[in-house]
Amino acid sequence: MNDERFDEDPELGRLLRAVRADAEPALWTRVRARIEARERTPALVRWAMRPAALAASLALLVVVSGLALTLGTGATVANGEQYSSIADALVDERDAEVQSQLAPASGVTPGAASDTGASR
Repeated sequence: MNDERFDEDPELGRLLRAVRADAEPALWTRVRARIEARERTPALVRWAMRPAALAASLALLVVVSGLALTLGTGATVANGEQYSSIADALVDERDAEVQSQLAPASGVTPGAASDTGASR
């Protein structure tokens, strides 16, 4: 009988001995051909499907989601104004830009009476 250390697959050899069957070379050839013909999954996919990797990715998702919620709820604006929505903040910013473009360079405030320079 062959030494068990040199068997191709000890479990298969044990099963064959249990049913009193011989390991035929043709059987081993067919088994190897089927194993090699199987579609192989990429190493990254095999690693990602491990329970530890799935748990780590889930923990990372929870941490990042919590961080995003924490950073997203703080409504701070540079000038200290509080807006109820992003649309209000954008409209106010656009109005400030328009007012700064319409203001004359002399420093006169918009809406104030201006001197035409004509004498009466």
